[in-house]
Amino acid sequence: MFRLLKPLTLGLSVIGSIGVYSLTVAASASAFTLVDGSKTVGISASDIGKEFTVDFNGSIDEKDVTGLSSEAIFKFLGFNSVSGNTEAIFDVFLTNNSSNGITSRTSALGFDVWNFNGTSLGSGMNLVGVGSASGSGNTRVEGLFSNDRSGSFPNGFGEIDVCFTKGTTCQGGRGEGNDGGVTTGNTGNFKATLAFSGEVQTFAVNNFGVRYQSINGQGFVGDSGTGRGTIDIGIPSESPKQVPEPTATTALLLIGFGTLKYGKKKPQTLIQTEG
Repeated sequence: MFRLLKPLTLGLSVIGSIGVYSLTVAASASAFTLVDGSKTVGISASDIGKEFTVDFNGSIDEKDVTGLSSEAIFKFLGFNSVSGNTEAIFDVFLTNNSSNGITSRTSALGFDVWNFNGTSLGSGMNLVGVGSASGSGNTRVEGLFSNDRSGSFPNGFGEIDVCFTKGTTCQGGRGEGNDGGVTTGNTGNFKATLAFSGEVQTFAVNNFGVRYQSINGQGFVGDSGTGRGTIDIGIPSESPKQVPEPTATTALLLIGFGTLKYGKKKPQTLIQTEG
C-alpha cells in the first residue's frame, strides 16, 4: 500500500506543476483592456509590443454591402515624451479583404480617442497638431498614408477625432495621392503617432471606421462608402489555450503510467533480493 503512494504522489506532483504553469501562462497572456461592452480598447505602457485587430464591414448609401470589407492590425510601440507632450505610436497593417465580386480601395482609417484611467472611460482627449505640419510632438502619420485629419466620414458614419489618409479630408478629396490607399487583396503599412498635451500613461480608442472609394462590382461603378470596425484583441502566442488545463483523464493517465512503471520494477527488485 505504501509503495503505491510513490507513483500516486508523483502523478499528483506533475499535475500540480502543469496547473501552476498554466496559471502562469494565463497571467502573462492578458492583452489590452476591453471596456464599454468591448467596443473600446484601453491602452497603457504594459501593452507595448502587443496587437489588436479591427475588422471592418462595408456599406454604400447606408446599406450593408456583402463582400465589402477590410482589416487593420494595430501594434502598440509605446510612449515618447517630447517637449512637454506625450506621443503614442502604432504600427498599423491595413488589408482590403473585399470579395464576393466586389473590388474597392480603402482610402482612409480613423477613430476616436478618450481619457482612460485603467478601468473606465473619461472624457474625449484632444490630440495635438492634427491637420497641421507634421513634426516631433505632433500627431502625424507616415508610410501608406501621409495626412492626419479631423472631421467626419460620410455615409451616415459621423464625426471622428482623427483619420489617416492621402486625401485632403477624411472623406477623400483631391489632394496628394488621390489614388492612395489599399486595393482589394493587398496590405499596406503605416506608422501613426498620436500626440497628447502633458504626461499621458493611459488612453483609449474606439469608433473605428474606414473610407472606401473606387467600389466596383455587384452593379456598383466607382462608388464610395464606409465601414465600421469590430474589435478583436486576439490571443497571444503564449495563450493558455495552447497549454490545456489537466483534466481527470490526464490525471488518471499520469497516475497509471507511474503505477505501471513502479510495477515493472517490483519483480526485478525481488529477483535481485532473492538472488
